[in-house]
Amino acid sequence: MSGLYIHIPICIAKCTYCDFYSVVSRDWKTIDRFFQCLETELKRLPTSFAPETIFIGGGTPPAVSAEQLAQLIEIIHGNIDVSQVREWSCEANPGTLDRDKVGILRNGGVNRVSLGIQSFHEKALKLLGRIHTAEEAIKGFRMLRDAGFDNLNIDLIQSIPGMKTEDVLADARKVTELDPEHISYYNLIYEPGTAMTRDRDEGRIVPPSDDEEADNYFAVKAILEGAGYGHYEISNFSKPAAECRHNLLYWKNGEYFGVGPAAHSHWNGARFGNVRDLGQYCGRLLDGKKPFDEVERLDPETKAREFLVMWLRLTDGVDLEEFELLTGYSVDALCGTDIEHMVAERLLQRLEGRLRLSNDALFISNAVLSELVQP
Repeated sequence: MSGLYIHIPICIAKCTYCDFYSVVSRDWKTIDRFFQCLETELKRLPTSFAPETIFIGGGTPPAVSAEQLAQLIEIIHGNIDVSQVREWSCEANPGTLDRDKVGILRNGGVNRVSLGIQSFHEKALKLLGRIHTAEEAIKGFRMLRDAGFDNLNIDLIQSIPGMKTEDVLADARKVTELDPEHISYYNLIYEPGTAMTRDRDEGRIVPPSDDEEADNYFAVKAILEGAGYGHYEISNFSKPAAECRHNLLYWKNGEYFGVGPAAHSHWNGARFGNVRDLGQYCGRLLDGKKPFDEVERLDPETKAREFLVMWLRLTDGVDLEEFELLTGYSVDALCGTDIEHMVAERLLQRLEGRLRLSNDALFISNAVLSELVQP
């Protein structure tokens, strides 16, 4: 299976916690120049490329005008074979949606929308720098339903400073009332250089303790599972058969192209990432150059370790026989005694030919998995 990621690096305003590459709309000179370059990059993809998943992310893709959004969809159809696409996702902020844009997405082939709600509490939304209100979030969700979208994701963020446990649980219950097919429940990360991180470092906000975060994570997990959502990845829950195919592609070491500034690709054993600057990206393509610098080819052992770590993010774990078949390495030969120690410490579990994170390790997964990346 292969996928296509399209990065639209435009936002109405920059969220205080966000480290993804984007520019705010007032800093855009012309979107026509960017679309011209995006089309050039799409034309350079192999003629045989027919992705099974497409994901338009950002930034905030619907931050552009309705006419520009229609132009983007037209560019994709004009340069990509979409006959094999089974899942076509687009990210959206509730504050950027209207009926015209929703109709353009629906009629253009998009069949899944990921709605960045993050919280239903106004103070939390303001702290995060979101441009929408809780009322607008609900309105946007219902607008998508009315347009016929039957595969919707809602993003939530937990551990937002100032939110009490009852607020966190209220968010979880509210999202289950809306009844989306998929829920992403991310822990707030303090990325270097963001406004949120500066506020924390200068004492203007105080994050909850690790114990509070862990208690909230498992309490929300229980609410979502009780509402019929399967916990299939560390931060993701879905109804049966509604897992995000595009993200599964990443987690299972699939192949994909990424186009647009800061987008990354993994193709034929090579990895490369486009420059993280809109002006440089456009300049390179207009000059007939590549939008990326170096192509990285991982040695087999490093690639196998990365595959193991990504696959372990899935809660049903790694099929040990399939892993060895795909990589040429057994997990034990690859990681030596590290696996044994983690099993003994109840961080990993072996069960029926699979290796997976224990329930207790889900909240500290980054620390656990980082131990397996390096020899």
